[in-house]
Amino acid sequence: MIRFLWLFFLFLLCYYIVTSVAGLLKRSTHRPPPERSPEGEPMVRDPQCGIFVPRSLALKRVVKGKTYFFCSEECLKNFENPENSP
Repeated sequence: MIRFLWLFFLFLLCYYIVTSVAGLLKRSTHRPPPERSPEGEPMVRDPQCGIFVPRSLALKRVVKGKTYFFCSEECLKNFENPENSP
């Protein structure tokens, strides 16, 4: 009976050691950097539809030295070809 208790406690000790080491190894794995968040960025206005968009997410086009920012490809195409816009 005493041997059984010793084996049981030895098993528990080994189990806790293995799980704690595995937990330490799991926490130290390389994590990719978080995706860039548009929060806190300056907002730019789409000249075609008037929507405000974070600068990093906007589509940029320079026309005659002036920079324009667009919310989508559709707005950019409508700006470049006004006769096609609805």
